[in-house]
Amino acid sequence: MVRSPRTQRALLVALAVVLAVSAAAFVATASAQLAWQQRDSIDFRATDYELVDGEDPRLRVTIDVRNPTSVDARVRAGSLVVYDGDPADGEALTVPRSERLTGDREAAVPARGTTTVTLVAEVPADTVERARAAIEADRAVTSGTVAVTIRGRSYEANV
Repeated sequence: MVRSPRTQRALLVALAVVLAVSAAAFVATASAQLAWQQRDSIDFRATDYELVDGEDPRLRVTIDVRNPTSVDARVRAGSLVVYDGDPADGEALTVPRSERLTGDREAAVPARGTTTVTLVAEVPADTVERARAAIEADRAVTSGTVAVTIRGRSYEANV
């Protein structure tokens, strides 16, 4: 049994330090795990479609990404296709797997924040008029996946 007050004080300080470090590690791990379990709550909503005519027609899709989790997330293009109507029976207006984010390869979405990203996809020349009509009639629907990374772990989110 330790009888020296100095030794007892040193042991109490060491115990307090160990408890503080353990608590900090637990909080960091728990918040990361909670954010990972809430990853499906990250919301993707297409807000605007713009057809860019020319020799190489493109469709720009503006998507709002809302991240209600407690940690930052990163998104990058996955596999998105724009359809004329319901994806189950509508016609594809863009070339699958041709989309890319404008600017950087990835976009950051802050914790409890919203970021707007723009994806650009190729449009086959024979579907340009159909794409224009679908956009004007508000029938364009985006479907597919986007790659999301939270604290180094990635998954494919449905759009």
